[in-house]
Amino acid sequence: MKRIIPFLLLLGGMLQAGRAQATDEELKKKNLSDTILSRTRELLVPDPFDAQKVLLQLFPGYYYNLSHDNYTNELISWECRSCKPAPVFDANQIEENTFPNENGVATRLINVMDYKDAAGQQYKVMSFNHSEYDADGITTGRFSGGILGMAKFMRTPAGWKMRIFQPVIRAYGAFSQCPEPELLQIGEDQYAFMLRHINGGAGGPFDGDYYLVAGADGAYREVMAAYNTERTEGEGTCYWKSEYSCPPGDKKFFRDIVILTRGTYYAPDKEGLPQIVRSKLKGKAKGTFSLEQRYIYKGGKGYEAATPVCTVN
Repeated sequence: MKRIIPFLLLLGGMLQAGRAQATDEELKKKNLSDTILSRTRELLVPDPFDAQKVLLQLFPGYYYNLSHDNYTNELISWECRSCKPAPVFDANQIEENTFPNENGVATRLINVMDYKDAAGQQYKVMSFNHSEYDADGITTGRFSGGILGMAKFMRTPAGWKMRIFQPVIRAYGAFSQCPEPELLQIGEDQYAFMLRHINGGAGGPFDGDYYLVAGADGAYREVMAAYNTERTEGEGTCYWKSEYSCPPGDKKFFRDIVILTRGTYYAPDKEGLPQIVRSKLKGKAKGTFSLEQRYIYKGGKGYEAATPVCTVN
């Protein structure tokens, strides 16, 4: 049965309470019903769209604003005692990640992305980050990604109506902070969201991957993983960066994704290079390379990599 959420809450008192306690006391957790994680929830919010208030509607815990100077830290603190924590895939594949965490959850707004379809219909997609509760409101764990969730809203005469609610997708990034999704058109009136995941040991160099999240059958899920797309520069080590695009084509939906990688190599450090680049070094001590990789959508399998084109100088 669908659960209808009224928008009118006593937000003012809740926000003020959160701010008053932010620096003086240990952050509290509000126990929420497991129904908040139902993907069949309905929500209609007025215009103008206030993403922070909408997030508090979706996860009505205790709100705290710990921001100061140039530091931004707004979060919703909650727990769900009736929920059964489930494992969440983490792109780092090092530390275990579960949701909802049995110690409690801190949920933060990441961003809001806007787009229109060919008919002029307006949409907003908000992304949010879940991390383990911390009494001081910080995020920890170098090799723990932030758990990504998303919600899609469509503008109607009555307000913004939620069309997709995906409280959990997967975990990306470092220190329990998911990177900001970037909007990417991949078909006619079809949009997806690219994430640049990067992590590594203290001091670097850091390695990066691209992950693409898209909507299908009323849900958001990861549809592409492109590994080894970035390595930051270090002394005497190979490094490279990538950029992605979705060129126009005759496909109506799920068009090809192209990732172009450019970098510099040093022979003593070649083990970290993409395999196809290593195979073309032929005794060279130092140089540059470019790598073009096309990803093609294969239905339920998501995007798969085609044979890359590589140039080594």
